[in-house]
Amino acid sequence: MAPVEKLELEREVSCPADKFYEFMKKDAAQLPQILPEYYKSCELLHGDGKSVGTIRLWKYTLGGPEVLVAKETIKSIDDRNKTVTYSIFEGDLKRMYKSFDIVLEVVPKGSNGSLVKGHIVYEKEHEDHPHPHPYLELFKNVANTLDSHLRKA
Repeated sequence: MAPVEKLELEREVSCPADKFYEFMKKDAAQLPQILPEYYKSCELLHGDGKSVGTIRLWKYTLGGPEVLVAKETIKSIDDRNKTVTYSIFEGDLKRMYKSFDIVLEVVPKGSNGSLVKGHIVYEKEHEDHPHPHPYLELFKNVANTLDSHLRKA
């Protein structure tokens, strides 16, 4: 049985923490318009799109031609700590991982923007499956592009 593992990435952004966090909590479905090279579509299947229990169907790429599918739910929201946990429960990732959660945390840095932290908590379906490092690269691209987009808005 494979152990639960964790990958982490931090990105400093210029955008205020509240603005970045509120976007990811309430408006993440807009990512296909902001990053069409990665996100092809986002379909709301259940809920209001911004609260625990929301279910969305994402079509995305990892920078290549293959379009992947993931069905996610918002597992938890912690406004005090500016943290949202998304859980992938169906789709391409489930072929390699028994569990796959993405934890987004946004930490204020005073007047100097924020620190955006991404944690991927996963359990491989089989020991020989790869670690999901390409998703850290996707996270980095999302943080950088979203920072620029939110500062312009």
